[in-house]
Amino acid sequence: MPATLVYTTALTCGVIAAIAVQIQLSRAGFDLIGLWQNLFSARMMQLRTAGPWWAIAGFAFIVSGITAAALSRLSLPWRRFRLLRWMAGAAIVLVLADIGHHSAGLGQVDAGAGASAVASLGALAVAALMALCGAYLTARR
Repeated sequence: MPATLVYTTALTCGVIAAIAVQIQLSRAGFDLIGLWQNLFSARMMQLRTAGPWWAIAGFAFIVSGITAAALSRLSLPWRRFRLLRWMAGAAIVLVLADIGHHSAGLGQVDAGAGASAVASLGALAVAALMALCGAYLTARR
């Protein structure tokens, strides 16, 4: 399989995983921009502020690495893993559908919508960079 295809697929999977983690964190009450207001307070709040950013970037790194390792090490056409591929694909679709279903209630518009959009795009840019690093470190050359 060509290296550009491996890196592109791994980067895409890493960024989609980062988006899913960001939605789950928003659902749990961890807003990326709202946490920056408490950055210079107690030490526990600093960890609470940096935690979601690390979670998003780390999850993108791990998912991208796993994807790149699988694509670069397993030979095509993967006929032996047909049932496993279908089960993994169905599980991924169900998980993403559940995340999308629960994110429908998060569409509240507030005064800081622009700052929140910039923070989300910044988090996704960091996630894309980490996903590329994860893919580069685990892909067999």
